[in-house]
Amino acid sequence: MHCKKLLTLFSAVLIGSGLWAQDIHFTQYYMSPMTLNPSMAGKFEGTARIGGIYRDQWSSVIKAYRTPSAWVDAPIIRGFRKRDWIGVGFMLYQDKAGTTALSHGAAKLGATYHLALDRKGNAVLSLGGHYGGEQRKIDPEKLRFGDGYNSLGDYVSSLSKDDGRIAGNANYTDIDLGINLSSRLNKKMDFNLGFSMFHLTKPNYSLVTSGGGGGTSTPTGGVSKLPRRAVAHGQFNVQLDDKMSLSPSFIFQTMSGNDEIMVQAMTGYLINPEKDITLNFGLGYRLSDAINVLAGMKYKDLRVGIAYDVNTSSLSNVSNYRGGFEIAANYIIKIYKPAVVKPKVLCPRF
Repeated sequence: MHCKKLLTLFSAVLIGSGLWAQDIHFTQYYMSPMTLNPSMAGKFEGTARIGGIYRDQWSSVIKAYRTPSAWVDAPIIRGFRKRDWIGVGFMLYQDKAGTTALSHGAAKLGATYHLALDRKGNAVLSLGGHYGGEQRKIDPEKLRFGDGYNSLGDYVSSLSKDDGRIAGNANYTDIDLGINLSSRLNKKMDFNLGFSMFHLTKPNYSLVTSGGGGGTSTPTGGVSKLPRRAVAHGQFNVQLDDKMSLSPSFIFQTMSGNDEIMVQAMTGYLINPEKDITLNFGLGYRLSDAINVLAGMKYKDLRVGIAYDVNTSSLSNVSNYRGGFEIAANYIIKIYKPAVVKPKVLCPRF
């Protein structure tokens, strides 16, 4: 009986510690601004912006590792000074993986103050944050323990069941903060640099309960502190000629000693100036993990992009070099009131 309890707790700890081993991330990180940096909310010219991104990862290794996300943001009012403004945003996302339906979802509301650093507004410092609820879920009924398989490889039953020590879900609130500097150097070049910190308060969470309850019992044991995730990112844009542009970028993320470094370069080619259609294509590399193949298109205020990760890590022997597939889109809505022109009546002189 004592051994049974040890096996149960050991399995639960493994489950809990694995939950934050990979926080939400995307290959097309600049196509998902709200998950990249909270200070991105409302940083565009228009009335509102809506977007979404979907990632399907490790489908050849893990069943159903999928990450959809959707968001909307808008610049709403002028700030304390003439060239400052305030932006707000709302986002949803969810990770889901494996036969046990292990998932991580969130709904967050954010606000950003965009501070102009010069009179023309060419340089802007943005400071913003997110606040919202997050949830970790798993289906305990789908857990499988080693002693439950028979000689034919079929799962029958297990003496090491969790005994209600693994809760169905864990809910908690979270805070994220970010800062971003963007600057137009001249008519052909601009850049942005940003830093963000997610899970600022290191909220308590765990799928391990005090035992006996199961289902949605209050998580009290195991790994309960969600580590902070720090993100640094940057992008440089240069117009090479009337039709060609180049945009190299990078992202660095670290969470509980697990680092991710990714560099990319995108080229844009304006194929139709009259209709404002630009084709984008590029390559990237996630260090020690995957090569990124990138493509996309911009049509007026609509942007779409796709990405595919070619796995190059030691897992490639199992994945057959198949990493993750992504598709993303965002659209800027522009609603402007027509100018009211007061007619002038000219009185003729006689």
